[in-house]
Amino acid sequence: MGRASREQAAEHREQIVTTASRMFREQGFDVSLTELTGAVGLTTGGFYRQFRSKDALQGEAMERAFEELRALLAGFEAAGNGDHAAAREALLDFYLSTGHRDSAATGCPASALGADVARQPPGSAAKEQYVHGIRELADWLAGGAPDTTAHQHTDEADDAPVSDDALTTLCTMAGALMLARATAGSPLSERLLTTARAAVTTSDR
Repeated sequence: MGRASREQAAEHREQIVTTASRMFREQGFDVSLTELTGAVGLTTGGFYRQFRSKDALQGEAMERAFEELRALLAGFEAAGNGDHAAAREALLDFYLSTGHRDSAATGCPASALGADVARQPPGSAAKEQYVHGIRELADWLAGGAPDTTAHQHTDEADDAPVSDDALTTLCTMAGALMLARATAGSPLSERLLTTARAAVTTSDR
């Protein structure tokens, strides 16, 4: 394969992963290969020249979604000039907003893909990436810096203790967002967001 062909293949792969990450968050893992390849102008045969299976793509798409989340967290940190408390407040304002509720395709995978990951078998690529991403988000909520380097996780890191308070906040915000999306169009939806925001604010006092 020549250089131009390799570059084109890399571009196709990047496009598929990015598109799949957003389609999965918006529609779930039931999105078909035909829909995915059609969205990027690729044949099914072309897909299998890039990925071993849809499961492999789901893992890479999940990793991409959490990469976008890490970039968002780093942006909040930068905007707060390193003040983690201010960055955390900015995240909560964003996370528990109607804008985030209505933008699942570009939003946090924790709530967008939790139900889909729950149906994946243990050891699946998507589940492994999801578990690690949840741990990273909880660690960040507890005060850790977002990891913007190449994504390399280890069993030792994944077995490290996680803050109970951070997990409580994560459960509240992700659960509220999921319920708000499920009840969108009713007055209850916005109330779920505002109630959760008040709850995590109170817990920080």
